[in-house]
Amino acid sequence: MRGNIDPGVTSAARPATAVRRAGPDAGKAVAPAAERAIRPHRLGATARSFAILDHVAAAQRPVDVLDIVGALKLPKATAYRLVDWFVDHGYLVREPARKRLIVGPRLTKLAFGVLAASMSNDVPHLVLHRLVHALDETCNIGTLLNGEVVYLDRVEAEHWPLRLHYRIGSRVPLHCSAIGKLLLALAPAPRRRRLMQSLELRRFTDNTIADRSRLDGELKQIRKDQVSFDREEYLAGVVCMAVPIFGRNGETLAALAVQAPEARMNVRTAQAHLPAMRRAAAELAGIYQDQT
Repeated sequence: MRGNIDPGVTSAARPATAVRRAGPDAGKAVAPAAERAIRPHRLGATARSFAILDHVAAAQRPVDVLDIVGALKLPKATAYRLVDWFVDHGYLVREPARKRLIVGPRLTKLAFGVLAASMSNDVPHLVLHRLVHALDETCNIGTLLNGEVVYLDRVEAEHWPLRLHYRIGSRVPLHCSAIGKLLLALAPAPRRRRLMQSLELRRFTDNTIADRSRLDGELKQIRKDQVSFDREEYLAGVVCMAVPIFGRNGETLAALAVQAPEARMNVRTAQAHLPAMRRAAAELAGIYQDQT
């Protein structure tokens, strides 16, 4: 009968003809396994898209489309079409002069959402809570988003005489916060230069660093020491210290900071907390790396 398969013919004995795929890719022919095995590896449209975003995000410099073509072995037309879509929708941005690609605001926002979701996991929050209990001071975790520090998690010490009304998602400036200066100092040089060029060095207190050459000198020291201080630069009477949280490949994922009134914690007394801060940062780094 037409349409029936002869039960005496095994699948191995049948000719290796292509079959049709069901679902979203319905209508596309699927080659048999033997034929697929001898073909060069080809990425599907979704995999190509993620590969492009991953390539641009991981680059230490702006990326040309031809770099993407060569690195990912993509057809030129496909690479240009996907890149144009990402640029149109804000996931990638072209440099004004050379039209090379950098991460766009929409991709940055997506990355922040993923990182914030992982930070809200119970285990990292417990690490932060344990650190606050050990230091008896308020601690927070922040990252860099669109030229500002964004708090991912925060635990306040119980004895604080005042509340600063910070919460997850609160933003503070780069140039006068401990986390901000640390993330700025440890950013790849091209990104750091772009950020420095666009920074408005607004003065918040008498201690705010509002001179670019002086700020650049402080950033060099931070890169050397791997620790940053806010010496009442953002809020009068409040001192902070921050250390980096590194990713699997040595990139800076975020920063861990301790914050206290200057009457109780100056820079010298903050340095006594440095070993505990570094241990907590290393523990957090291990947790985040395990989640990726």
